[in-house]
Amino acid sequence: MAFSVVAAFWTSLCDPFGGARSRFRVMAKFAILGAIVFALSSFGAHFGTVAATATLFTLVALCCLGRSYAPAFGPGPAQGSFISAIAVVIGVSTPRPFEGALQLGGCFLLGSTATILISTLIWPNHTNAPGRLLLVTIYSRLRTMLSALIDLDRSPVADSAAWLQYETLTRRAVRIAIERGRQIVARRLLGSKPHGHAVDVASRLLGNLIALGHLRRSGGVFSEDNVTLLRDLDELLREVIDCLDSGAMTSARINEDARSLHRAAEDQNRAFGRCIEGAAIALMSLGGTTSPEQRQDVLSTGLLATIFERPAMPSVVWHQALRVATAVTACHLVEGWLGVTLSYWGTIATLVVMQPALGTTWARVLERATGTLLGGLVAAGLLMNSPGDVAMALAIVPLAAAVIALRTVNYALFTIFLTPMFMLLSDLIRPADDLIFLRAVNESLGALFGVVASILIFPTKDRVAISDTLRTAVSANLSFASSVRRSRHGPHSAELAKAQADAGVGSSRAEVAAMGLSLGNGAIASSDALNSVLLALRNVCGASAVFETLGDHDPQVDTQRADYYEAMSSVLEMQLRTWTLGDLPMPFPKSGDELDQAVADLALTVQAFIRAYGRGGRGYGGQ
Repeated sequence: MAFSVVAAFWTSLCDPFGGARSRFRVMAKFAILGAIVFALSSFGAHFGTVAATATLFTLVALCCLGRSYAPAFGPGPAQGSFISAIAVVIGVSTPRPFEGALQLGGCFLLGSTATILISTLIWPNHTNAPGRLLLVTIYSRLRTMLSALIDLDRSPVADSAAWLQYETLTRRAVRIAIERGRQIVARRLLGSKPHGHAVDVASRLLGNLIALGHLRRSGGVFSEDNVTLLRDLDELLREVIDCLDSGAMTSARINEDARSLHRAAEDQNRAFGRCIEGAAIALMSLGGTTSPEQRQDVLSTGLLATIFERPAMPSVVWHQALRVATAVTACHLVEGWLGVTLSYWGTIATLVVMQPALGTTWARVLERATGTLLGGLVAAGLLMNSPGDVAMALAIVPLAAAVIALRTVNYALFTIFLTPMFMLLSDLIRPADDLIFLRAVNESLGALFGVVASILIFPTKDRVAISDTLRTAVSANLSFASSVRRSRHGPHSAELAKAQADAGVGSSRAEVAAMGLSLGNGAIASSDALNSVLLALRNVCGASAVFETLGDHDPQVDTQRADYYEAMSSVLEMQLRTWTLGDLPMPFPKSGDELDQAVADLALTVQAFIRAYGRGGRGYGGQ
């Protein structure tokens, strides 16, 4: 029954929290997949080394095909397909005939099923704390951004360093919080409409704050009446945060204060008043969707569709699946040849540390090494007095609880408690001497294979790793600019909200990819060329948000400029795809506004980046 306990623990790691439907879907997928591959791997290993090797490679590759490597804005629960690949490694190290393999699969399914029933039916988690904390974080960062703007109003406009920090770091923190919220809502982990609506309202508030910052930097110091309204908006945001922290979405007092702010904004100058009015209207709309979605029974007729819902599979998944399967198989063979005891520890280490980018692989190796070292000391202290089985079982329980609690906090902390837990569990299942030494040897071999495989097996060049994310970011930001120009429904329409969200997500993912590369060799991510592209992307998004709130629409001119942005997007995407320079669309003879200038700057920075790191040798504009 030890494997049932392990399966129960793994199922808990895959629990995404949130609504019962999403939790059931995620954990049921893992339970079914894990039981199948665990039984198959154990049965395949029964036929000898060759069959075990083929089984390990095939099943690990298939499990890795179910992984997602899209950048996440914050840690999340373990992916079921990844944990299933670990189950394959354990299964291969536990060869059984057909009946024995079925029994192992049954034990696995029993432990997983028990966890699902306890988590979703017997002892369900009804707390709304994850959603509440998510919204409090988003609106707190919005208030921090507003407070920074009020402070900047007292500083000279020429203080470019302070404004650069405001327009990059401060704004990025808000955008990432909003994008993290959208990501969680999109994965249906919260299960209610109010959370998604509140995230949309936050995005609208961000657009208004960006416009206010633009007004302050371009038009001089705010008047005393302007500052008073900004402080009123700051106080209103404080009330909203307190309300969200209490579990409610809005209150009568918030609605009344928002209406008062809206009335007061009508007496201000046109541009400033439109920004404040937009913020007030957004906050008044918080109460527009106040009741949760009707919860659906997870045991409905759509059960199979819920479990086997299939997402799209990007090319990076196929690529990484082959790399990981090859490295894991090589580690398994070498450790078997060396006769290393508990060799599956090393194979699992290889599986865990390998990431699509070499930089993130190194980061994972360092985090795991730190956690394993400290966790090994904890295990040594627990094993020092040779505790009995009951004492070890009692020690495993709090360690497992700590592991589950820390899985979404930090990987190194997670490993500190995971290491002694699995060392004690391994000693219960297969007693062995020198557990600390064996853990160190296996972890070192596993990390070595992971790093070497990342360098030698299908190595990814820096420019290939960044190309896709940059093209997506350029396309999304220019699409937002085009949508703003074409909008006939006023600011904050659903189409514009989606376009702005896509632009922010694209820019953030490009920044995440750049940071990952900087850990590898630092050449690209630390370069002025790439940093200029990332800054230009944010400038396009900011200029689009400003035009959405403050722009004066001329239908004919706006249509021409929207067509120009779309043509520019197509050209830049092609140049990033082929890494060659060519002619850009001809600009307008008339001088454009700041959005036109932001788009032109983006084109220049992209071409400078291609010139520095691409294959092409042609100059700007085909020269």
